[in-house]
Amino acid sequence: MDEKDQDHVLAFDTLFTTNQVQIIKCLLPYLDYETQKHLAIMIKYQELKYTISYFQNHPYQICSCAKTDQPDIHKLLPTLLPYCSQPQKEMLKQVEQIFSAMEMYQEMSQMMELMKDVKGPENGDSSEGGKNTSSSPFSMDMLMNILGPEQKEMIDMLKGVFPNE
Repeated sequence: MDEKDQDHVLAFDTLFTTNQVQIIKCLLPYLDYETQKHLAIMIKYQELKYTISYFQNHPYQICSCAKTDQPDIHKLLPTLLPYCSQPQKEMLKQVEQIFSAMEMYQEMSQMMELMKDVKGPENGDSSEGGKNTSSSPFSMDMLMNILGPEQKEMIDMLKGVFPNE
């Protein structure tokens, strides 16, 4: 996690607590176990109470990042990794790979549509069973031959998710 991400977490934590609670948090390691348990519960209660009060008195948005319609998944997932267990990290990496494959599929589909538009219907845009049989140097088959086995598998999976227009 880079410093900017840590700053966001720290800013959030700072926004929903008071200096008195921060002081108690600093003192916790120096207290006996029974006192730590009771103070930890009191700290969480105080933070919850302060958060409820904060939103009652400040009804506006707290983060400028929430203004975007869709977050950048490639920036979001790495910020989550430090807080995840190993299985969760692996799952997040797979999610990122799926999103990358979906983006690649969409870009390839758009490129193929542009190539069809450039080629035009008069140049033999014939199709047999959904396959392009023209002699165009650019075809989906050619692009699929470039991809590795995992990428091909991902594209095949995504074909079912994104039906042809």
